[in-house]
Amino acid sequence: MLDSRALARINRESTQRAARERRVPVIITPEDIDAYQAGDERALSIPYIGQRLPRGYRRLGDPVFVDKSGSGSESEPAWTLRRFLEHVRECGESYWGAVEEGEFQIYVQRYARLWGNDARD
Repeated sequence: MLDSRALARINRESTQRAARERRVPVIITPEDIDAYQAGDERALSIPYIGQRLPRGYRRLGDPVFVDKSGSGSESEPAWTLRRFLEHVRECGESYWGAVEEGEFQIYVQRYARLWGNDARD
């Protein structure tokens, strides 16, 4: 089990790597969710963005706290993958990126693309 300082260091280093690699949020459509639920795990791959805001995007709402272990329950504070996918479907076609990650949970942020700008920072 990692302590909070180790998790903070890992997230800081991951954010720096994401910036160097110019990672940006990915668009997820209802069709992507259907494909994932049909067994295509490649259809739903959310990149780690970190705490930075990539140029050409703006955050929408608060990050969503999601259980990434696959063993979560509806009674826990972190959403199950099923609940998260329902939320993504409700949002419609949107951009998503991971902003913070722990051993068992992850915060996932919804973004809007600012079409007039270069999306790379």
